Amino acid sequence: MKRCNELVALLADFVEHQLPSEIHVRLEQHLAACPRCLTQLKTYESTVCLLRSIGDDDLPAELRCTLKAFIDRGCDN
Repeated sequence: MKRCNELVALLADFVEHQLPSEIHVRLEQHLAACPRCLTQLKTYESTVCLLRSIGDDDLPAELRCTLKAFIDRGCDN
């Protein structure tokens, strides 16, 4: 990875094993050498796990609509 910032854009695909194998291996190598990026990955994985554990009924309707709109527009923040 040329820059750590490139990792953030690839986290979702990395976690879901959707990257080409060459890129996945390069990311693994980078993560092994970069504690900051490894922390970012662990935080992302924890967030995904937490979000998957939340049921629709656990969220207020307004928050559910906000999250759906966010996801529908491609998770651009």
